[in-house]
Amino acid sequence: MIGTRAARAAARSFGVLLLAGALAAGASAQTQSDDRRYSPPLREAIAAYRAGDLDTAEKALRTYAAGDPDAEAWLGAVLIDRGKNREAMKALQHAADGGSSEANHRLGLVFAEGQAGMPRNNERGAEYFEKAATAGHRRAQINLGILYLRGQGVKRDLVQARAWLEKAAATDDPSALYTLGRAMEERDETIAADSIRAADLYRRAAEKGHALAALRYGLAMVDGIGVKRDPNGAQTWLLQANDSGVPEAALALGDLSARTPASRDKEANTRIVERAVSWYEVAAKAGVPSAQFKLANAYFAGAGIARDPVQALAWYGRAAQQGLPEAENAFGVMLMGGVAGAPDAMEGYKWLLLAEAGGYPDARVVREKAKGQISPKDVAQAEKLAKAFKPTLERPIDDSIQRIMPPRPPAKP
Repeated sequence: MIGTRAARAAARSFGVLLLAGALAAGASAQTQSDDRRYSPPLREAIAAYRAGDLDTAEKALRTYAAGDPDAEAWLGAVLIDRGKNREAMKALQHAADGGSSEANHRLGLVFAEGQAGMPRNNERGAEYFEKAATAGHRRAQINLGILYLRGQGVKRDLVQARAWLEKAAATDDPSALYTLGRAMEERDETIAADSIRAADLYRRAAEKGHALAALRYGLAMVDGIGVKRDPNGAQTWLLQANDSGVPEAALALGDLSARTPASRDKEANTRIVERAVSWYEVAAKAGVPSAQFKLANAYFAGAGIARDPVQALAWYGRAAQQGLPEAENAFGVMLMGGVAGAPDAMEGYKWLLLAEAGGYPDARVVREKAKGQISPKDVAQAEKLAKAFKPTLERPIDDSIQRIMPPRPPAKP
């Protein structure tokens, strides 16, 4: 089975997608503490909005909006959620002209995410984020840092990304700490990666309950990257991430169990494998493709679970549909050979083509051997289907800010 490096790769790709799409709208406990600059009645209206009580929020915000640009900005946010896009944009622009950094931040979100019926425009989004960020708006600083990190709406600039994220992280906002950690893991021709700083930032964010930070800090401790290697300590953070709804942590916990050194106690070794497979099953059912592949391996080999080729085929298929090359290869081989049912040479050949295109090392050799088993017509059809294939994620990336959970108490020795 693939080791913890695979879990780290899965978490890395997951985090990249989050940074590419997720922009902070304002939901963390630290962000809510920033609301203290507002009057108590306005804070109550904002709290109602965050709780989903749009009726109460809109009624109150309309009362305050006439003389308070920030109240008008929050009213604009409520109106967007209610689908009143034209009125929302008018309110946000008027509030921005009145000097509200919240309004500039909201306008940044509108254009960066294509809200309120507006076409997505990262360039305009970056402009509004910069206005708000320059005025000290923390969420805008995070979002501007993300855009510089990903090169969206601005030229990719890791130095600028880190600079804005450092400003946002100055007051220990967990989302800012996490995103700065992500920036510290990246490098380019102008600046080096800093795994030690990244690990420390993940730890600080994880201690405040940030789920993805707990995952990344746990992975860092598993491999000893930027922090002392500590599998037992890693387990605590990975459990916290799993409990907070990050199934990639279950994949990592499975790998952590699988890496436990074998002993002379055969029953103990069996329990270790069973524990690893049970974690893979948790992650697989949640839609993590690498876990689905590993669970399929377990079913195929009868390792840690009763052998079941039909289940193996099903899990290989789910991972293949998500575009995992090693699963595409295994799925193709099983279909070609009819291992768990009637052979389907044309469909199997299609998946071998996809595995080869995805860079799976052995796929070409297997495909060339399999080519002699099907007709030229079926080969042409398989090539056509492979060309048209688009992976379908089972678990779409959540574009909202990460939910902050209470930290898990340390595990007892």
